[in-house]
Amino acid sequence: MIEIKGVSKSFPQNYQEENLSILNHISLNIQDKEFVSLVGPSGCGKSTLLRILAGLLKPDEGEVLVDGKKVEKPERSRCMVFQDYALFPWMNVWNNIALGLKVEKADKKKIERKVAWAVEMVRLQGFEKSYPHQLSGGMKQRVAIARALVMHPDILLMDEPFGALDSFTRMKLQDELTELCKRKDFTTIFVTHDSDEAVYLSDKVVVFSGTPAQVKETISIDLPRPRNRTSSEFIELRNRIMRLGRESVQTAEN
Repeated sequence: MIEIKGVSKSFPQNYQEENLSILNHISLNIQDKEFVSLVGPSGCGKSTLLRILAGLLKPDEGEVLVDGKKVEKPERSRCMVFQDYALFPWMNVWNNIALGLKVEKADKKKIERKVAWAVEMVRLQGFEKSYPHQLSGGMKQRVAIARALVMHPDILLMDEPFGALDSFTRMKLQDELTELCKRKDFTTIFVTHDSDEAVYLSDKVVVFSGTPAQVKETISIDLPRPRNRTSSEFIELRNRIMRLGRESVQTAEN
């Protein structure tokens, strides 16, 4: 259970006396094993909230609780996947995935077993010795996901992980992420600008208003899986999220 209670965050602006408010008293509950997408205009604070959940940033006001415990610093139970992969170019796939376990000084046999499991989970068998420059964008993101999975997190935080990929690769990875979530028990919080992606993946979609962000609406996605992107129910939910997003952009511009 994740409880976000009245979280606010602002950042200093160059040559401005007042800080820029990004998050404005965000309150939200996320249940165990839920897949929740955060959707809203660019710059409205979705990624900032994700970093607060990861313990990488501290809120100015409010708090985040995980199973009743206040989030104050990064922990291995909460792993983050970034849009830009954040892979080390001098390390091959195997070593990029194993990095967190090596930092923890895990037993060599344990590292080998867990890395092999993660490689299989993201379907990268045969590419363990390849380097990032030898991989496609989709494969790089698989490595980044495997690096998080190998730590067996309780919470997987994903910041627009498919945003830089072409539409075909993106849809393939969406399907693979859906399968991963079925095979591994963790809560997923997923930042995206794509309303179609949000409906396809999520149990719940949280739509943010413009800056400073507030929760505009929370929408439950009660559609059977695998989801049909062309069904009337799917299209209706997607259009609803898009409409709310457009309203947020217009409000921010005014």
